[in-house]
Amino acid sequence: MNNPVAQSKRIYFRPLELEDIKNGWQKWINDSEANEFLDGIYPQTKDNLLNYYKEQQPPKAVMFAICDKKNNKYFGNAKLGNIDWVNKRCTYGRLIGLKSYRSKGYGSEALILLVKYGFLKLGMNRIYSGAIEDNTPSLISNEKVGFVREGIQREAILRNGKFVNVVSLAMTRRDFDKKYK
Repeated sequence: MNNPVAQSKRIYFRPLELEDIKNGWQKWINDSEANEFLDGIYPQTKDNLLNYYKEQQPPKAVMFAICDKKNNKYFGNAKLGNIDWVNKRCTYGRLIGLKSYRSKGYGSEALILLVKYGFLKLGMNRIYSGAIEDNTPSLISNEKVGFVREGIQREAILRNGKFVNVVSLAMTRRDFDKKYK
């Protein structure tokens, strides 16, 4: 393992590095299958990602490369962002970039590792996000991990020329302790 920050059964997190832009990140973020449910404008240039990387650093955010423990393969990104140190809350995001790692439980495993890091290492009390309403795999993964649906943001994102709803999801430290301790 190369510089692991956190690890689980099959994966580990290491700090996301600038070289990761050319080692897969730019390709994944511009892949219509990988970014289908992400909120953003595509295509993303190397300079766009470089600026994003520079903006998403502590204390505002922590970004990780998701890697396979068996072969050290970098296959995705995970982030805790918009960190509010006063109210102990943050958002999360994850991207399984390599197609061969999708639909195999790696996203859920990365999310569990991410919330453990957020609650146990950063001392957060609430971690939250949103998923486009028809992103069934993400909703199932979130609920499997222990996130709770809190509401619907109606017509919140423009997707393929149509405004779509976003499901608000969150996990509190109390939810986490109940499920994982």
